[in-house]
Amino acid sequence: MRIHKEFTKLLEYIAWIVRKSKNFTGSIILIIFLNTISALSGVLVAILSKNVIDTAVAGILSRTVLFAALFGGIVIANLAVRAFTSMITARTQEQLSNSMRQALFSRVVSTRWLELTRYHSGDVLTRLSSDVGNVAVCVISTLPGIISLGFQLAAAFATLLVYEPALAFLAFILGPVTVLLSKILGKKLKDIHIKVQETESAYKSFIQEAIENILVVKTFCMENKSLEKIGDLHTNRMHWVIRRNRTGVAAGTVLGFGYWAGYFSAFCWGAYKLSIGAATFGTLTAFLQLVQQVQGPFIGLSGTLPQVIAAIGSASRLMELEELPMEAAEVKKLPGCTALGIVFKDVTYSYQGNKPVLKNVSVSINPGEIVGLVGPSGEGKTTFIRVILSLVRPDAGEAAFVDLNGQRISISAAAREYVSYVPQGNTLFSGTIAENLTAGWPGATREQMECALQASCALDFISELPEGLATVIGEKGLGLSEGQAQRIAIARAMLKKSPVLILDEATSSLDINSERKVLQSIRDMQPGRTCIVITHRPGALSICSRIFKLKDGRLAEEFRKPD
Repeated sequence: MRIHKEFTKLLEYIAWIVRKSKNFTGSIILIIFLNTISALSGVLVAILSKNVIDTAVAGILSRTVLFAALFGGIVIANLAVRAFTSMITARTQEQLSNSMRQALFSRVVSTRWLELTRYHSGDVLTRLSSDVGNVAVCVISTLPGIISLGFQLAAAFATLLVYEPALAFLAFILGPVTVLLSKILGKKLKDIHIKVQETESAYKSFIQEAIENILVVKTFCMENKSLEKIGDLHTNRMHWVIRRNRTGVAAGTVLGFGYWAGYFSAFCWGAYKLSIGAATFGTLTAFLQLVQQVQGPFIGLSGTLPQVIAAIGSASRLMELEELPMEAAEVKKLPGCTALGIVFKDVTYSYQGNKPVLKNVSVSINPGEIVGLVGPSGEGKTTFIRVILSLVRPDAGEAAFVDLNGQRISISAAAREYVSYVPQGNTLFSGTIAENLTAGWPGATREQMECALQASCALDFISELPEGLATVIGEKGLGLSEGQAQRIAIARAMLKKSPVLILDEATSSLDINSERKVLQSIRDMQPGRTCIVITHRPGALSICSRIFKLKDGRLAEEFRKPD
């Protein structure tokens, strides 16, 4: 039962790899053809070397020159074929890798947010780089090599069978025996490979976090602790790499023994035939080369075993990403709306089944209304926003947008186009300021960008930069102050012409005067936007018509401006 289950899984992995590479079938066939020509040339070289030696010993100079010329021509042609094959292989391998990475990245960004957060970004990065690379190498290099080795085996065996049947069968028998012995190590190699990939993910993940949070590492004097941690991760990785190496060495030793046993048998057999005058020097040379070419494919096939196993192990890790549930875009074509309200009716949500973060939350926010959301940390404010952004889906109740005619539009991944969001912290990307601004609206003109920057009190400092909007900033806005980065993030949200705007501590890094001007700009936007302001600063609540408080998962209205 277990063997059947493992075999079924293996077929699933292979089928997945085939599907991913089907668009490159033509290139793969060409690579197989070129590899086969290169492999078969080895058999021709063995035959020609026999004739060169035999005609030279016989003193037939003209034929020796002819065979030597053919020998040299085949060698030169083989070198040219190999060079061309290498170029085609490298190009196709890179194309397949890029195709897989783009498809998987597309899948990752379309995965449900909560499901994706269970994977460390370093682990996802390892799968999209190292694991994709393993699969691409197997498909473009390893598998064509295996097929061409099969042709070489058949040709070499047939040729050796003509010269010496007994030696052909001896060489043929020794090959599968050594392969069988090495294959016993196959499953072990697959398990070890997955462990190696997992330790690489942990290693990369830690380094990535340490670099991203280098300021925290330095200010908390965590340098030595970080070095100790990375040392432990390296030790664990080294353990599994060494185990993989030992297993590979064991397989290689078995293969090497079988190879040299066949070679030694051919050498002794040829020497014996030579001593009794039943073979020529050329025949002995051909024997040795042909035995190599019979056993060589077996050695080659077994040598590719770790690569095939690595590809299968990597395929299983990539398939795991593809099996993550995708966001559902319930509405394919959303109606254009310039004003939308928000309605929650008895919305309940929990990250863990028995601990609800939102408890029967009901609220109606009118189109164009600006409301405040306050409350202690950890009481559900962020979850409330995640529901509006459809990052999480309510366990019970209804969450929807509502237009001026009272028509409801279910909150979904597709409906995110209705929302502009300014999250906490620095959320800028590396690139130019203009590229960051137009992230939500790629078609924005320079005039529109400058208008949004003016409204967020960012235009003055950007105008003073030597490159202006073309100024390149680093990761997370490196090169800008926290307040400057926050103002650009606000301008980015304002530039996107969405009817709903969410500000999550969006003015926390601004001085009081700048905060007042930005809030005034938000209140004066035309058409007016429905705005939710999450803040702990009283000044940011001055533009709100109502203020709600979330505490212990329950929402209550605390303040309402008189009409």
